Amino acid sequence: MKKTMLWALAAFVLTFGAANSASAAESRDPKAVEIATTMMKAMGGENAWAKAHFVRYDFRVTVDGKTVVDRAHLWDKTTGRYRIDSTLRDGKPTITIFNVNDQKGTVYAGGKALQGADAAKGLKDAYAAFINDMYWLAMPWKWLDMGVNLKYSGTKSLGGKSYDVVELTFGKVGLTPGDHYYAYVSPQTHLMEHWEYTLQSGTHDAWDWTYTTSDGVTLALDHHSSDHNKRINMGSVRVSKQMDDRLFTDVTKSLK
Repeated sequence: MKKTMLWALAAFVLTFGAANSASAAESRDPKAVEIATTMMKAMGGENAWAKAHFVRYDFRVTVDGKTVVDRAHLWDKTTGRYRIDSTLRDGKPTITIFNVNDQKGTVYAGGKALQGADAAKGLKDAYAAFINDMYWLAMPWKWLDMGVNLKYSGTKSLGGKSYDVVELTFGKVGLTPGDHYYAYVSPQTHLMEHWEYTLQSGTHDAWDWTYTTSDGVTLALDHHSSDHNKRINMGSVRVSKQMDDRLFTDVTKSLK
C-alpha cells in the first residue's frame, strides 16, 4: 500500500476482490455474525445484492474542499465487464475498459489506446481503483467473505448514540491483510454508520457513512472524516437491470 496521505485516503487497496483467495478458517463469534447478517438484511438482503446486474457510481474525494480524485465507474456484475472514466495527472481524460475477472482490457488516454508498459500500468491502476472504490461503496456487504474475521467488541457511545461495535481482521486475503477495522452498527437502523481503521501501513482514520437505496440494494452514498476535512462522495449511485451496452465498447460515450 502506498504511504502518502493522498493514496491512503483516496486509493488504499482493501479486500474487495479477494473473496476467492485461499485463507485460513475464519474466526467469527456468533454475536458478530448475527449483526452482520441483520445488517445485510437491512440493506436489501444478500440475494438482492447477488442479483444486481449493473452498478453505476462515482468516487469523488475532496480534501479541505478541493477535489483530488474524481472517477466514474460502471460494473456489469454478471460478466465482470468494467469501465472507469477519470483524468490523468497531466490532465488527459482516461477511459479504461477491462474485465475484473482476468484484468485484461484497454486503456485510452486522450482518446488513444495506450500500448506496452503504459497500458499494463494503466490496467493495474484501474483494477486497484476497482477494488478500492467498490469497497467504499459496498464494504458492509463484504463482512462474511472468505478470510474475514469478526469479533463483537461490545457497545460504545458516539455522538450521543449507542452502537454495536464489530472488529474486523483478515486472514491471508486481499492486498492488505494487515488492515484492522472497527465498525459501528446502529441497533436502530442496523447499518454501519461509523468506521474506524488502522491500515497495515500505519494510517489511522475514521469516517461517518450515509446510504442510498437503488433497485432494492442499499449502498454507500457519502463518507465524511471525523475531522470534517475530507469527504468521499459516491455520486448518483444506481443499481439497474439495463444499461447502454455501448458504454463498454465506445469511448466517445461518457459515463457522466
